[in-house]
Amino acid sequence: MDNSQQQTPNGPIDGAYETLGDIFYSSGRRGVHIYGVPPERMVVATVLMLLFGFPLTIVIAMAPFWDDVGDLAAIKLLNAHIAPAVDSLSRDYHTGWMPRFPLKRFFVASVSLVELIVLGNFIALFSRRVRKHALLVWICYDRKKVLQYFALSSVVFCTLWAFLFFDWKILSFLNSDYLIRIAVRIDACLVMTMPFAAALFGHMAAIVGLGALRAAAQTVKKYVPPATKLRRYRTIP
Repeated sequence: MDNSQQQTPNGPIDGAYETLGDIFYSSGRRGVHIYGVPPERMVVATVLMLLFGFPLTIVIAMAPFWDDVGDLAAIKLLNAHIAPAVDSLSRDYHTGWMPRFPLKRFFVASVSLVELIVLGNFIALFSRRVRKHALLVWICYDRKKVLQYFALSSVVFCTLWAFLFFDWKILSFLNSDYLIRIAVRIDACLVMTMPFAAALFGHMAAIVGLGALRAAAQTVKKYVPPATKLRRYRTIP
């Protein structure tokens, strides 16, 4: 077997690891990385998130104030459109095998935290340093790879969102409590991966959005003369 066959991914999991490795470790011109920190720090941050971030997030998600957040008119209107499965739950809803677990509170907190992660990537663009790095990625990195990473992160994020927060019809096909428990455990694992998917999707969406605005501004500049030229044209008799 030659080296090219050995390097071919054996399945979707190997392909996902290879893609994540490219996102963390590959670089474009001038040594620009997708993220503005060295790859080693990204690995350390990921490990710290797994060890400390998730337990802290679960503790925060169990706080009682999320019940009041879920009852806000703006949140209910937003969730009714983008997370109808969560919006359809009542505050007093409990599963038979987890009678004390506040399911509504947990999912409201999960939706809100994921929304804040995605929105935070766009709010960060108000920082000149973040904008500069995003534009460097758009200019110096392989444009085809940037769009591929954005498309892949969009598909993963939207799939997880639809499965976790938008529609739970798949649970209606499970006829036994045992299968439902397995499905809920799978959902819990997917909820744990959702912050990473949201962070990657938000980061790539911010880069692509800012790059698209720059490209549009350059296109408009080609066809619209500057204001100084317009004033000069007006003064010609």
